[in-house]
Amino acid sequence: MSETNNRTTDEPAAGPGKVITFHYDLYDESSDKIETSNAGEPLVFLYGQNSILASLQEAFLNKKGGEDFSVTIPAGKAYGRYYNDRKQRIPIKQIEGGKKQKFRVGQIINLQGERGGSPGTIVKVGKFNLDVDANHPLAGKDLTFDVKIVSVRDANEEEIAHGHPHGPGGHQH
Repeated sequence: MSETNNRTTDEPAAGPGKVITFHYDLYDESSDKIETSNAGEPLVFLYGQNSILASLQEAFLNKKGGEDFSVTIPAGKAYGRYYNDRKQRIPIKQIEGGKKQKFRVGQIINLQGERGGSPGTIVKVGKFNLDVDANHPLAGKDLTFDVKIVSVRDANEEEIAHGHPHGPGGHQH
């Protein structure tokens, strides 16, 4: 994507205290599309609140609504490197609702650990156990985001106090 030049001087630019609404396409290092937001609602975040990857957030700085940009984020600044020792066998009976669920290879489940929940990808389904890869599904991948900024606006006092945007695409109270 190329950057557009339809800025006006009175539009706010992305940065601290701003709510940014955007669409994206996400590609891996082989240029295969991994996901897109274009089929649904755009994403909304409050700049500075760690609700998106820090390195992606940095790429928004000083950009305005209507701009397009592309940024490639190396694995180390995205979801980290891939660790081969993060595969584990989990008894199905230890998974909440596990006996009633139909599991499949590739399915992402929530793993509860000492530091809270994290995603795990099922790599093998057995009669009594699941073999799960506890790496983030995007670990070890350089990622390219093609971004279209829909809008940038000032966050209101309540959004800043709560640490997230409100309204469509944001948190609903």
